[in-house]
Amino acid sequence: MPVVLGTAAFVVPSIGGGAQAAPADDPRTGISCEIPENWSSCVQVRTELDRAPVVGGTARLTIEVSAAADVTGARLRADLPAALDWQREPAGWRVTEVGPQLPEDGAGVHRATRTVDVKAGKTLTYTATVRGVDAAATSLRASVAGGDANPLDDDSHMSLLTVGKTTGTARLGLDTTAAARKLAPLPAGLKLQPSDAKAAFQPVTTEGLPKPHSDDPKTSDSSTFAARAMSCVTGAIGYQDQAGTGRVSPNIQVQAWDEDPANSDDLLDVALTDAQGRYRMCFDNDDVHNGQDVYVKVLTENPLSRVASEFFGRTTYEFQSAQRDDIADGRTVDFGRLAPGNQLLHRTLHAFDMANDAQEWTPGECWDERDTGDCRRMEIVYPDTDSNDNSRYTEGDNTVRLEEAAPDDRSDTVHEYGHAVMDDVYDDNMPEHPNCSPHAMGTKSSAGCAWTEGFANFYPMAIYNDDFYRGWRVENTSGYDPSDETEGRVTGSLWDLKDPAGEQYWDNWTENPQNAIWDTFLDRRSANFKEFWEHRRAEGHDVGSGPAGALYQNGIDYGFRFQLADGAARLAPTPDPQHNYRFDTTYRFWSVVAIRPPAGNDYDLRLYDDHDQQQFLAGSLATGDTVDFVAVDSSVRDPGDYYPVVRPVGSATGDYRIELSDGGKLLTGSATQAMNGADDIVSVWDTCPATGTDVKITVTPSAADQDAEVFVMDSDPSNAVLGRVSALAEATGNGPGQPEELTFKATGGCHGIVLVNKAGSGTYTLTES
Repeated sequence: MPVVLGTAAFVVPSIGGGAQAAPADDPRTGISCEIPENWSSCVQVRTELDRAPVVGGTARLTIEVSAAADVTGARLRADLPAALDWQREPAGWRVTEVGPQLPEDGAGVHRATRTVDVKAGKTLTYTATVRGVDAAATSLRASVAGGDANPLDDDSHMSLLTVGKTTGTARLGLDTTAAARKLAPLPAGLKLQPSDAKAAFQPVTTEGLPKPHSDDPKTSDSSTFAARAMSCVTGAIGYQDQAGTGRVSPNIQVQAWDEDPANSDDLLDVALTDAQGRYRMCFDNDDVHNGQDVYVKVLTENPLSRVASEFFGRTTYEFQSAQRDDIADGRTVDFGRLAPGNQLLHRTLHAFDMANDAQEWTPGECWDERDTGDCRRMEIVYPDTDSNDNSRYTEGDNTVRLEEAAPDDRSDTVHEYGHAVMDDVYDDNMPEHPNCSPHAMGTKSSAGCAWTEGFANFYPMAIYNDDFYRGWRVENTSGYDPSDETEGRVTGSLWDLKDPAGEQYWDNWTENPQNAIWDTFLDRRSANFKEFWEHRRAEGHDVGSGPAGALYQNGIDYGFRFQLADGAARLAPTPDPQHNYRFDTTYRFWSVVAIRPPAGNDYDLRLYDDHDQQQFLAGSLATGDTVDFVAVDSSVRDPGDYYPVVRPVGSATGDYRIELSDGGKLLTGSATQAMNGADDIVSVWDTCPATGTDVKITVTPSAADQDAEVFVMDSDPSNAVLGRVSALAEATGNGPGQPEELTFKATGGCHGIVLVNKAGSGTYTLTES
């Protein structure tokens, strides 16, 4: 399930984009294409209005769908908000009425849909006529989605516009005029709540904020007028997110101004909002005009982040409230809960809020905790005025650029913030990232690309404690190219280092990513993920089987050997190409490791004496779905470490189980062993009869479905590691519910009695006579 971040045509180096087309494919569905420049997937949808619509007037809408790969059954959709309607829908499209999808939709959406086959290299063009219904700032959206529900066959496009009462008030694009930037009360019944980020609120320093200033005399006649009392203004700043949920705006800058004639307004006080988006600003109410005439400004900036517009030379967005005249001495005036009156401009506060989420999670007072001077301020441009199809971070000017719909998707937006943070921490020396334009979640690119993009993918996941990324769960990376040059594998590895332990297969590790991960990230400039892992080791952080298992879960093997424990069977997926284990013998007794292949499939087991798997000891290569095992006699071979390897035979596939028995058990007369179902595979006992003694071993099941196999392993100082085929004696053929019995002549030393639970649940009774 790859996610393609697309291409960029900006003239300085960029992350999250690039200028060269490259193959991208999804190993799970077979979708592949050469993604063209300025595209974000194998398909692209675009909309264009020939004019800004006015109420009662019409405009011509063109919808273009292009493809770089064949997409069968592509679902086309165009949504008109309530402020627009179809005068004439595209020919062959079906119109239905649905509820509002975004806050700017008003009463609902007029949705037009069609299903078509899109051919590679072709463009489908549809025209329609839309009519203005109500004056409103709103958005028009179109999308294409293939039947595979995959980012490679999925694209969407948002057009911001204002339906005007007159031609002069109608606009294409975002309206940033002073009238549009007026603050308005939020609906009285709308509950404001904090973002979904998991970090606790951290107030940003106010150092560097503007200082209050005034050109007014203190009084018109200082001998007549006494000093005025202090007065205050309070309120809260918020916005609505893409779901219509009310959100507070913490750490956003607010200013109290006194309106004076001749544009010489006075700055009375400056503050940053608290965790609830509230502010309180107080000032000397001494004004020659009978009390201060106060209005509040909201600016999308603080010392650590800034959301700006390129419409006016990259200026910070400023929003202004209505004015309260002649504030009384000692009075506190509540301006209430305010938000941009233009619904589309709520996205500027949302983009700012997500930067605040990132800062609250990121350790330290700066984006780079090791900074000792001034902190870098994250520069965010919204909306990006380029023709580029996707958001990106441009290294040359340290700027995050967000497309129109980006603030509606935190994984899209905060991903780009992650690039900005890496560039800051690495002192503007980002790793080389070739073959990264475009790049896909599940496809190999390069080690540098996989690291820079994998880290940026992980950044929003860590902040919001959620592996939901651009429509997909990153928890499962199976099917991706198994390499540390695949960004999805790096993303999944970082996530599995963080997420709760106890998952299926290899990942049994959890850690606070603000510790080992972030400490290594800050102290070392890692060129790729492998180097990051070596740097983690050098920093003294754990790179053992626990954390290495999180990487192995995601197809990255840096010498991982899963540690087996006595009696703890493990379920494992298809080895691709092999699975590597370790166990340590504890007692001077026999131990045995066994695998149960999936039904109808053949897996083999090999045992090595060294971590690097160069010193082969023995194997078990039984055909079909027979249980394979290898036994070790630690009475003649010192206890130590061993390294089992499991490999499929031919096209064998499916989950299997592996179990170690190393309990140091001695069979003296009789013993019992509960073995319940497929998870219980093997158990082993020592028996030490006198040399030449004839010994009979009987295994009796307690249940009709139990099917036992029993083996005797010979104690031989010259060959103390034996596979199944090397058993001195065996009994395997009586079937479910029946006892198995064997006899052997003791050859000296202690023999190993291996019991295999071929099937069933119950208790086996072993007797020796």
